[in-house]
Amino acid sequence: MPPLAVVLLTGLLAAASTPVPTPGPLERGEKLLAARQYEKATTQLRKAIEADPTSARAHGDLALALMALQKNREAVDAARLAAAFGPQLPEARYIYGLALAANGRPVEAARELEKAVALKPGEAAPLLALAAAYAAAEDQRAAATYEKLVALRPADVKVRADFADYLWRIDKNAEGNRVAEQAIAAFPSNAELLIRYAQALLLQERALDAAQALEKARTLGSRSALTFALLAAADEQAGNAEAARAVLEAGIETYPNDASLRQNLGRLWLAEGQAAKALPQLEEAARLNPRGVQVLLDLGRALETLGRLDEAEAAYRRAIVLAPNTPRAHYALGRLFQRQGKSAEAQRELEIHHKLYERSREAIAHYDVESAEMAYAWAEWHKGNAGVALARFQALPETPETLRGAALALARLERHAEAVAALERAKALAPDDGRIELLLVTERAQSQVAP
Repeated sequence: MPPLAVVLLTGLLAAASTPVPTPGPLERGEKLLAARQYEKATTQLRKAIEADPTSARAHGDLALALMALQKNREAVDAARLAAAFGPQLPEARYIYGLALAANGRPVEAARELEKAVALKPGEAAPLLALAAAYAAAEDQRAAATYEKLVALRPADVKVRADFADYLWRIDKNAEGNRVAEQAIAAFPSNAELLIRYAQALLLQERALDAAQALEKARTLGSRSALTFALLAAADEQAGNAEAARAVLEAGIETYPNDASLRQNLGRLWLAEGQAAKALPQLEEAARLNPRGVQVLLDLGRALETLGRLDEAEAAYRRAIVLAPNTPRAHYALGRLFQRQGKSAEAQRELEIHHKLYERSREAIAHYDVESAEMAYAWAEWHKGNAGVALARFQALPETPETLRGAALALARLERHAEAVAALERAKALAPDDGRIELLLVTERAQSQVAP
């Protein structure tokens, strides 16, 4: 629950009730809630409920405080009581809908939010929450609801961006692009809109258009690590490796401690056969991200190319320790052993690689058999149930698609480092999948700034 929403909702609830001359636990709780002192607020609000168990206002306030503390199940219980004791209060219905949505129940949330909208037509906040609930539930009414919101709040950038994101997510790329372009025309100085549009264009393999959008974002002052990473990815996708390297070098000057930028630059130098130029970037990337499997594999490759075989072996072995089921790591080590004349060790590693590779092929071959389970996992993700979706994806054999799904769920749970690890395994299985590469670029950038 964003703090601003908490403050606004507190004001709405207070306005809907008769003020009490002498401050009691309810008023103290609301003051603490507005000050974002959520634990203390819950204590006062529970006292208020003890004094008046039928107070919709107190139950609603408590639900808000609990959502702010990420105690979403308890928030649902409190919000349910708020709606029960104040069935005609739009704020109570709104809070109940928000709590259900936060608990990963968008279909139920939408039902409550529909009531809130009906009770208070023309109010933007319930309509915005309703659009998000429809989108999470993949309800076709989401588009029409977003259209109403754009008309109601034409100056709200986030509404337009969320609308475009929803359309892209359901593979309506042309419609999503149209909404994004209209938003960019309405807010020409908003760099974030250009970045989000560029990400969508990259997934549509429109690299030149993505690069153009990102260059414009840079002229508007966007200097985030993600902007550099995406622009480099666009240049690389367009076949302009020299431009991609230049972008990454500029990014590293701004963010010298960003492991992903250094790894990408090292990888591009390796692709050009320039191991000596790749090595310092990959060594620093490995220092900054010692658990990055792909970093270690790229580092090992650079060291091997330069004839530093013992150091290459150490890098490959560290990668295997971190991700023992990565075929590429065993293949790299086996190939190195062959080069060193260690036939028995080479045979062992290459056999492991073959078994893992065949296992992956079998998993992909059995995709149709497990398509129902995969569909359930994606359904949970689209509903907003990231934890449930993650468990379902992880229960399936590792394929590029199950790993991509797991990574998206981890990203939604803000577990970005784990998302990167899943995507690196997916990339090892499907090195030419552009969707995985773009997600990997994005998640690497996010993992650098995650707490």
